[in-house]
Amino acid sequence: MPKADYGFAPRMMDASPCTPYYEARWSFYAATLGNAASADECLHDFLDGKPAGKYSRRERATGLLCLDFWWHPSVLKDAKLPSVGLSQVLWVLDEIDNSLLDHLAQSNPEILRWAIRHSKLFTRTDSKVLNHLKSSTSGPDWSDFFSVCDLLLKQFEPFDQLIEEAEKRLKPLSLLDLLSYLSILAYSSLDKGDHDTQQEWAVYERIIHRKLLHCSERDFQLTEKTLGKSLKHHLSPLLFPGAASKEKCITNLESVAVLVSAMKERLDYEATVDAFSFDNEVQYQWKPGHPVTFRAYPDNACRWQQTEEKTLLLWHYWLRRAVDEFVASGMAGSAIGNPENHEANQLAWIKAIRGRLIMQTVFGFSDKIALEDGAEVDLHQVLLASELSSAFFSASFLEPYRRFRSHTDSTISALGALAFEGMLAGENRFPMTWSELPEKIRRIRSWTVSRALPKGSPAAAKAILAFWTVDLRQLSAQMKSNPHAPAPKLHEQPFHKIGRYSFQFPWVVGQQNNLVAAINTLRRVGVRRPELRNETARVENRLAEALRSQGFSVVVGYQPPVRNGDDAGEIDLICHLDGVILLLEVKSGFIRSSKHEVWMHRTNTLRKAARQLRRKRHVLETILLRHPDASLKEALKLPSTDRELTLHSWIVDTSIECDGESIDNFRIVSREVLEFALKDQKHYLQPLDTETEPEPRTLYPAGFSAQAFVDVITGEVTWEGLLTD
Repeated sequence: MPKADYGFAPRMMDASPCTPYYEARWSFYAATLGNAASADECLHDFLDGKPAGKYSRRERATGLLCLDFWWHPSVLKDAKLPSVGLSQVLWVLDEIDNSLLDHLAQSNPEILRWAIRHSKLFTRTDSKVLNHLKSSTSGPDWSDFFSVCDLLLKQFEPFDQLIEEAEKRLKPLSLLDLLSYLSILAYSSLDKGDHDTQQEWAVYERIIHRKLLHCSERDFQLTEKTLGKSLKHHLSPLLFPGAASKEKCITNLESVAVLVSAMKERLDYEATVDAFSFDNEVQYQWKPGHPVTFRAYPDNACRWQQTEEKTLLLWHYWLRRAVDEFVASGMAGSAIGNPENHEANQLAWIKAIRGRLIMQTVFGFSDKIALEDGAEVDLHQVLLASELSSAFFSASFLEPYRRFRSHTDSTISALGALAFEGMLAGENRFPMTWSELPEKIRRIRSWTVSRALPKGSPAAAKAILAFWTVDLRQLSAQMKSNPHAPAPKLHEQPFHKIGRYSFQFPWVVGQQNNLVAAINTLRRVGVRRPELRNETARVENRLAEALRSQGFSVVVGYQPPVRNGDDAGEIDLICHLDGVILLLEVKSGFIRSSKHEVWMHRTNTLRKAARQLRRKRHVLETILLRHPDASLKEALKLPSTDRELTLHSWIVDTSIECDGESIDNFRIVSREVLEFALKDQKHYLQPLDTETEPEPRTLYPAGFSAQAFVDVITGEVTWEGLLTD
């Protein structure tokens, strides 16, 4: 592409080892595509981490910037990916040629501003790129933009100051001391009728993680003596009047309360910054007396709400499936545990079945989960133990606390009464519980009882404990050496190992979503597990089985022939029925809880899937129409006549967040939606506690057919009448 004449000779970026690669790719794409499409393809390559090999992200970014299209405003305007690609460049490069920055700021300011937002460059106040742009740009648009960015950051200042002051006062506390005070405050949130537990846990999580960054080895050398000393000086004086002087404890508790409050405000503002950075519908303004950010289309704000509604409906769906399996197993008439705990234990068992169904059907897990030490743990037992643990903590801690709280004047009084009741019964009912590992294994063993093992299995109990445990000493070391590595959230691994003791927080375990915890422990925290490839293959094969059950012929993992050196890659699923062909690209990940995570998923995983699907669709059309593959046609049972075929290309995602959206005109369909649509079970999307059982209403009044199935999916019939408009 020739450079346009801008009246100056721009200084080219310093050459990178990756420059020849991107120049070659540009020449390859430009031979058949327009300039904007060629730019997008080069940006795709960059975002996909190419060229592969020993190159650093800085070298790839520098190589990409050497391409001429950055100097052509019309090309950038017509392309789709410049702001996303440039955001990644801004993230990894500390310096960029000032002449290019000045040119982009003048010729494509919106692209550059979005790149600054997506990369959160505006939060890095020491950035040379940011400071150059602040000093070199002019005009009201840039002035308003940087004023908004500065104000968003300035809102953190009072809370950061409070956090710093509180942490300074609390510095003498050990990790265990801090956990004691946090546990007391966490119970106070139970007094609120409607509270966001996930948001509150995120606050405690951040506080604990910040503490771990500054812990010394002494914090993890926990003995019976140090444990007793901590309880004597920090918990007992508050819970048991007269045990010791509590003035210092109250002062500490007040400081922790200030820390919690300030951290909550900070996380709220972080959510605002994330919306500004990753929500394309959030706009900004610089008008006195008006919010600096606002939604361009307020009605579209319901999409996030609809995702939550879909999640709840699917919760009901799988619970009904689990009840069916529970009844069919013959366990519905059997007593589970003590009579007084039977109903809670029965529900825990059903929830464990529900979790297993989802993890195996949707995410491809097997019956056994491999641990880091090579041992295996039974998936059902892992889920059952966690559900029974939640039922235990809810019945033995949270419900009694609420009972005591209704008759006392404060959280601390109720917790004291709960702890005292526990002491009379010989049980630990403190705001957090602890026991040595052998004792914890003994307790879990009772949750592994089966017909084959009427006394339970110590080995299984040990494996279950290992699965759900995070060693805080190891986590502290990891966070110091690799702060960007994924760390488990409070509920994802709720057993916290300190020294030889295992700690649990009843206010977490009694309320947590054990299914999400299990999936994200394996898929988010354990993102590099070697078993992931096999799990992805099982996702594809189980979807193939579901499609075959409705008459589709399905080919899994078809590798098209390489032509002219172009390898389109393996096609996950090709399905055919009655002249309708489905080309499916399957993606499997973890369960996301923030808009930032969803944005990353959309712009990385799903963007890449759409690009792959585009190439695979082109190859498949060639194979089916122009250069037929006889074996493929036979496997798909394609008609030998000239009957017209209809091809639909979908991205099948194990996540629900982007269900119904499209990327590059390729529809994203949740794997769970395909599940109940293929089984024609929309009526299962109803709570079990409804007064009357829902009558089955088929999605296919004229009978199931491939075209009817396509119409149900593309027409969103699956959710019709169930979501907020």
